[in-house]
Amino acid sequence: MPAQDLFLELININGGTQARVQTTDDAIESYADEMSQGAVFPPIVVYYDGATYWLADGFHRFLAARRIERPTISADVFPGGRTDALRHALGANATNGVYRNNADKRKAVAIALEEWPDRANPVLAELCRVSSDLVRRCRMELVQSGKIQQPGTVTGRDGKDYPAQIERQPRGRTEGASSDAAGGGGGGGFSKGKGDGGALGGTSIELEHEARAMIRKGEMNPFELPTLVTSNADDYAATVITLLGTMRPDDPKRTNGLLRIKQWVDKALGSGEG
Repeated sequence: MPAQDLFLELININGGTQARVQTTDDAIESYADEMSQGAVFPPIVVYYDGATYWLADGFHRFLAARRIERPTISADVFPGGRTDALRHALGANATNGVYRNNADKRKAVAIALEEWPDRANPVLAELCRVSSDLVRRCRMELVQSGKIQQPGTVTGRDGKDYPAQIERQPRGRTEGASSDAAGGGGGGGFSKGKGDGGALGGTSIELEHEARAMIRKGEMNPFELPTLVTSNADDYAATVITLLGTMRPDDPKRTNGLLRIKQWVDKALGSGEG
């Protein structure tokens, strides 16, 4: 579906689909300046229900266009209403745009839990593109504060209902030691013990499988890999390759860096053969 130019005045930005704690004025100002210089930005994403265009992704671009008094903005328009826009917004900018900070991730999770408290933690984690452990901890906080009710059952990704209960604190971890507090973005908190409840709608093994997949794709702190019992050499390799893929091609130290990696690999393979 080709992008189309929409009048800014037709787009609803006040429908609760902004999943960030706040927009960044520096980013808005920078975008506005680049737009004035003729830079072409990717289209924003909106959902149209026949009456309202709900903004799902592109709040900084929208505000930048409005700041320089542009009447229209390029937009990818999808059929759907506020709920569809919200689903899209919760995971937006996980890997591009103005990156989410930890507070943004926690806000996205809180919104998802308030909107869909009867969905299992892995379901909401996938929606928000965060770890299931972050969803688990946020759910515990919201239930304890009385902002949401603990459901009797939750619906998993397979569409089946499962008994819901808030599990005990994983062994060897405290909230103060959680990885998002250390800048890890909500990863971690996985117990190495067998039979641990893990999260609503997911066992510890399922949680680790999700964590490994997120780490491999660069969506979670790679230093969480050693804490996962099920992690293997393929996980490490895929994670490193993903990270190396973000290296700038014009970095003057690129060749030297890659040669250092090659030397390490050659040495590791040599010691393995011996």
